[in-house]
Amino acid sequence: MKKMISVLTAFSLLACVPTAAVFAADTSAASASETAADLNSTAVSKMKNMNVIIKLTAGALSDSKEFTKVSDTRFKTVESVKAFISETCTGSLKDTLLQYCDSSLTVKEDGLYAKTMPNFYYTFLMDNGVVITDSSASSFNAITQKNDEMNGYGKAVFALEDGKWKISGYDFGFFTANKKTEDLANAAYVRIFHLQTILDLLAYGAPADSKDKITVDGKTYGKVKDDLQVWKIYSMKEYITEHCTGALRDDLIKQVEDRYVEKDDVLYAVIGARGALDFNLDGSVTVSNVSANGFTATTVEKSDKDGYGRVVLAADGDKWLVKSYEFVDSNDAPAYTLGDVDNDGKINAVDASTVLTYYANVSTNKDGGFTEDQKMSANVNSDNAINAVDASCILSYYAYVSTAKDEIVSIEEFLKK
Repeated sequence: MKKMISVLTAFSLLACVPTAAVFAADTSAASASETAADLNSTAVSKMKNMNVIIKLTAGALSDSKEFTKVSDTRFKTVESVKAFISETCTGSLKDTLLQYCDSSLTVKEDGLYAKTMPNFYYTFLMDNGVVITDSSASSFNAITQKNDEMNGYGKAVFALEDGKWKISGYDFGFFTANKKTEDLANAAYVRIFHLQTILDLLAYGAPADSKDKITVDGKTYGKVKDDLQVWKIYSMKEYITEHCTGALRDDLIKQVEDRYVEKDDVLYAVIGARGALDFNLDGSVTVSNVSANGFTATTVEKSDKDGYGRVVLAADGDKWLVKSYEFVDSNDAPAYTLGDVDNDGKINAVDASTVLTYYANVSTNKDGGFTEDQKMSANVNSDNAINAVDASCILSYYAYVSTAKDEIVSIEEFLKK
């Protein structure tokens, strides 16, 4: 994959798109005879309509004063677009888009015009269809099976309105429903790209000879360079939360608070830069250790300074986010056996004790001392937490192995019982 975009462009794209969310909608009972194929066909049709709506209304987010004639002959008036939105969308999403029409569309003598769109806006890539998830009598999700390099896959949330399925919300990203190795590699590549942007921001420091300095709580800060003024502290935190999860997310947010302050809507950074870690994404990534709740990705190419970058991605809600990262000397897939925390080839009470020691340390804000492979091995119940429950599972498996008379199953199979 190619190198993607600059820090400045990354935020500019983020800033020009509204936060996509699941919007409330009135619902009624669905037909019990409706099949998965029916839902799939409905979703594809409505999501294609949504692409048209996004294109027509995206200009509402632009400061442009220029308008372009709408070529789609279905739409000759603003009201015709509003009717199309009402047939496609429901709830707060519909209300928002109807408001967008008033600022993004205008009628002239020769037809309907739409405000010139921003350089970037999200659309659903429908070439490979959709997969239906979380289906119930009153709602379901549809996720595209094709992604673009930057924005991932599209998800539309459907709800019933007067017996018709309509889109109540949408989102874009890398979803856990997209499970192919290629999907996981794409998710990891983009998350690492954004993690690199975050690390670069946290490495930045104002020059010592900065002419515009302030002092806050005894610490000196300098005004950041102009191309970084697009960032605000809240937007950095949102950016981190969009791509990272767990303790890593919390630590990165704390670093933002330690290194940046704002005054009179101007961003200042601590004096002095620090070395930034460098992921080499020229050759994409390889995927390993895939489970229902996470996987590991390692860069194919290494950084001359830091080596191969390795990240662990975990399921956070329905998206893959970065849980941790490290740099290693080899890009061979990390090897671990679930439950064999000390990697001695046996799963026994020693492994359970090791897990309990780790848990006791991290519970008192100490370093648990585990490598990323050990963490993957210790989290035997795949809940993204390492605690006494995992130790108990390991002990139960050890007791089973010690007394079994028939063929011994793996710990994965044992824990499914």
